[in-house]
Amino acid sequence: MQVPIIRPPQGCERSIALDVDRRTANISKFQTTIIQSKFTSGQGNTMNLHPIDGGIVLVYLLAMLIIGFITERRAAKNINTYFLGNRQMPWWILGMSGSSTYFDITGTMWIVSTFYVLGMRGMWVQWLWCFPFAGFIMAYKAKWAYRSGVLTGMEWLIFRFGRGRAGQAARLTSVIINISLMTLMLGYAGTGVGMFMEEFFAISKNTAVPLLFIFTGFYVLLGGFLSVVYSDVFQTLLLSFAAIYIAVTAFLQIDPVAFRQLVDPDWFSLAPVWRLDPVPAEYPQIFGLLIMLWVSKGVLGLFTAASGVDFQRFRAARSEAEASKVGLAWGTAISIRWGLVIALTIFGLTFLNQTGQAVDSERVLPMIINRILPVGIKGLVLAGLIAAFMSTFDSGLNVAASYIVNDLVKPVWKNATAKQLIKISYLSTILLIATGVLISRHTESIRQIWNPINFALGAALIIPSLLAPYWWRIGGWAYCLSGLITLPAAFFIYFFTEWTELTYFPILTGLNLIVCLVAGLSFPPASPQTLLNYYRKIRPFGWWRPVQRQLAAMGEPCERLPQDRHDLLVAVIATLFFICLYILIMDLVLHNWPRVIALMAVLLLTGGVIYHLWYRRLAPDLPQTDKSDL
Repeated sequence: MQVPIIRPPQGCERSIALDVDRRTANISKFQTTIIQSKFTSGQGNTMNLHPIDGGIVLVYLLAMLIIGFITERRAAKNINTYFLGNRQMPWWILGMSGSSTYFDITGTMWIVSTFYVLGMRGMWVQWLWCFPFAGFIMAYKAKWAYRSGVLTGMEWLIFRFGRGRAGQAARLTSVIINISLMTLMLGYAGTGVGMFMEEFFAISKNTAVPLLFIFTGFYVLLGGFLSVVYSDVFQTLLLSFAAIYIAVTAFLQIDPVAFRQLVDPDWFSLAPVWRLDPVPAEYPQIFGLLIMLWVSKGVLGLFTAASGVDFQRFRAARSEAEASKVGLAWGTAISIRWGLVIALTIFGLTFLNQTGQAVDSERVLPMIINRILPVGIKGLVLAGLIAAFMSTFDSGLNVAASYIVNDLVKPVWKNATAKQLIKISYLSTILLIATGVLISRHTESIRQIWNPINFALGAALIIPSLLAPYWWRIGGWAYCLSGLITLPAAFFIYFFTEWTELTYFPILTGLNLIVCLVAGLSFPPASPQTLLNYYRKIRPFGWWRPVQRQLAAMGEPCERLPQDRHDLLVAVIATLFFICLYILIMDLVLHNWPRVIALMAVLLLTGGVIYHLWYRRLAPDLPQTDKSDL
């Protein structure tokens, strides 16, 4: 059957004008059926889900509750078990769990929207969230976190700055900012999943979000970190099935020749451009400046110390070598997300544009899922994508609760028992859920909350977090003052100005840099004992000459460990490896064979270098000991 293929104009909604140059191509019966279907968004008005699919989703939710009940007894043993799973989980499980955490439904909806609007140049936007982060994790950030011997990223600050007032001030500042960030992330997750649920169920966003938040929070309350990790592994399997199925379907069903005729000639290009023509409504600024903003934010983020969800999983590893391997498993497992993203983008451009209706780019993902998948498969995929929300939500919830318990309550309530602390974690979880629901109710689009998270609050500690792991001169007061001065400025700019991130992020980062350097040079660094302890355990690269001289004077070895000598080189090469891997997977779905061949060659070369410089030099798998000095 001959079906017209219409070239869409560039722009924010990719709407179709029927008087545009028409092209014809042979499209499969599968595609024809989809084009002839009714393209109207559910929006919570009618139930758009078959009972079989609804049953599959229900079975999945019940399975999550069972996991929570099974792990409840083990998690309630002590606070270490509750937040780190007693440090007995294999690296590949922790890596799969971590990848599931980053494979969130809201973020995936947003990523699909960037490729839907920008084509393959949407890859540049991903730098703002440090998308090739796994390279730095496997090279050195994971083992540094493991060597510290502390429980959370906040305790890392005491380890780095000492127990005195400066260290406590840095810790308190970081706790406040990170809890604020994670609370906003819960609202961000709710915003996307609410939009997603409206497409399938006769339920509004403001009703769906509280129900899912309460359900997910319940099994986190039951099992703590154990339930988070084991449910994440199960969710990763579902997500993998969903991503592979949709990517393979796109690969087999979309005619690559017809698709190339459908999109603009440079749609496949990754080359940066200074201006887009025409200019999409979502990206009205000069595109070249936006690329510089995104890449600079991403590169700064790659070098900052591990924290939050990342830190918790590295500390839960059984050995230093396994902590490093978590990064490899993490980066590899999340690669399937890119196949899913580009497949949904292809379906959106091919099918949604045929309707002649304007399309909200952030709703492309649920609209396509609801219209291209058969009964049964849709239920499995839907369960996998709900799993993506739950994996992000449960991990963020668990980490935020651990911050409150370990970094706010324990320093004050020093005689609290393990059971009392776990009860406090229950109360913290409930309060965080309620706050996340309120934020999501007042957020209309993903970009509305995603940009402030990254560029406003994300700038509050970016410079001290970047410098402190590598430079002995940065002390606790420099860290504290950087955050305390930048945070109010970030809130003022966001609430009382109309500035975009292209304007306010450089201002906030510059302010953060000036305060950090002035305070770092004006206030004393951490005590010699603290710096010596930090360097002995971590052996970081950077500016540590005075500390090395002290160690040498004491007759102690001051050289870096043999397995650490190529850390920075491995980080850069591994970052290139993962960037090429993700683009390769997308190009496979797109049938873009010339670039596939080139990327495979780069992968083989960088993979060989990583094997010789990193894998063969991993530290022996020694049993883990708790080296915390807290």
